[in-house]
Parts: sequence; C-alpha cells; structure tokens
Amino acid sequence: MNPAVWGGLCALGLGGADFVARYTSRAFGAANALLGMLAVGAVVLAAWVRIADPPFVWTASGLWLLAVNGVATTVMTLLLYKALARGPVSIVAPIVASHPVLVVALAVALGSRPSALQWVAMAATLVGVLVVAACARQFEAPGVVSRRDLRVTVSIAVAAAVAYAVLVSAGQAAVPIYGELQTLWLGRLVSLGSIALLFVARRERPTLPWRWWPVVLGQGLLDAAGYLFLFAGSHGSNPEIAAVAGSTFGAVTTLLARFVLREAIGALQWGGVVLVFAGVAVLAAYS
Repeated sequence: MNPAVWGGLCALGLGGADFVARYTSRAFGAANALLGMLAVGAVVLAAWVRIADPPFVWTASGLWLLAVNGVATTVMTLLLYKALARGPVSIVAPIVASHPVLVVALAVALGSRPSALQWVAMAATLVGVLVVAACARQFEAPGVVSRRDLRVTVSIAVAAAVAYAVLVSAGQAAVPIYGELQTLWLGRLVSLGSIALLFVARRERPTLPWRWWPVVLGQGLLDAAGYLFLFAGSHGSNPEIAAVAGSTFGAVTTLLARFVLREAIGALQWGGVVLVFAGVAVLAAYS
C-alpha cells in the first residue's frame, strides 16, 4: 500500500484516539482513561509482536532510554487528556502537535545543524502556536470559562508538548538498539507500569465503569492501530511520506472538534492551525 495511505490511517487512528480521550477523561478521569487505553494497547501490541516475531535484542545499554520513553509517555498523555477534557480541543491539539519543534531544538542543543528550510518550518510552527494560543480568548464565557481557565489549559498543553518531545527523543535514541516495534512495546509496558504505580502512590483504585469499557476498548485500538499503521508505512520505499502524513494526527483531532463538538474556529485560528501543521509536516519530511 502507498506509504501516504498508511500515514493517513495513522493520523486517523491517533487523532481519533485523542478525540475519544476527551470523553473518557471527563467521564472518569485522565488517569483511569490512560490506564484503560494502555492496557488495551499493550495487549494489541503483544499480539502484533507475536505475529510479526521480530528479532528481540537483549541488552541493558538502552534500558534507561526505554524508561524515559515510558515515563514521559505517561506524563504526556495524562497532561494531554487533562487538557482535552478542559478544552477547547481546537486550541489544545495544535499546541501539543507542535512538539517536533522541541525535538529538533533538543537535537540542536546536542550538536545538530538544521537546514534553512527546517529553521523556517520551526519559525512557522511557533508563530502558529502563538496565534492558536492567542485565539483561546474567543472561547471565554462569563461565569463558565474564564481567561484564567484558558491560560491554565494552554499551559497544560504546552507541558504536554514538552513531555511529547522527551518521549520522542528517547524513543528515537532507543530504536537503533531495540528496533521500532520492540521500543514501542517495551516503552508502553513501562508506561503501563508507571501509571499503575501512580495509583498505588495515591492509594486509589482504578475506576472503569462497565458502560465505558467499549469506548475505552475503541480508544486503545485506535491508538495502537495508529502506531502499527505508521510502522507498516515505514518499510519499503519513501517511508518519510508515511511519517509526514502521520504527523498530522492533531489536525484530525482539530477537525473532529470543529464538526462534532461544533467548536467555533475563526479565520485567524485556522491560519494558526495551518501554520502549525504545515511546519510540522516539513520537519517530519526533512528530519
């Protein structure tokens, strides 16, 4: 199949999972929604590992990278779900989706030298984020949503983007050691363990109401499928096309917010959204 199609399916899976998270996080909390999603994803990925039967690498040299990736995944997803539950989704999704800029910035700090096109893409993405954040004011509603509420939501989304950059950077460093599928699966197991430890530390019992189990199952399947589609498109010719198409998952979440939640998105905010995802697409294509 064409890598662009695989990338598009990846974007639909990840974007759809994030959108569903708005409902599950509001219904029974971000931590419970994350635990359910990770549990489903771990089972699906374990089944895929069984089917694909990749050669496993047994070395301790990169375990710390898997640990960082897993813990950062937990932190990022908790923050993302919390921000999505607070809303507006059309503000949160583009901000979190700008994380490739931070990934490249970290690479620069470690000695990488981006091209002129990458610098322009990063600048465009940052401008887009600023525009989207500024447009949050249009969602103020006296007695319902205050400016302070929106500022807190934007801050949580920015923190989620930072955590996203950390998990991506750690994962990228682990892939040469363990391979893509093993890195994803083991990182997810670490993430599942870390969210379980969070419940133990809080002395709380997970709460997943029976009537929500089908929704959580769908959320976990969409998330796991998104990554599996990305892997499927990453083999063969032009794998970068799959990465570019898959990097637009935040646009899917934004569009769902517009057409399902009926969030009003003005022309200026649309301009910021376009800048964010155009910049991210360029970074994905030339990184």
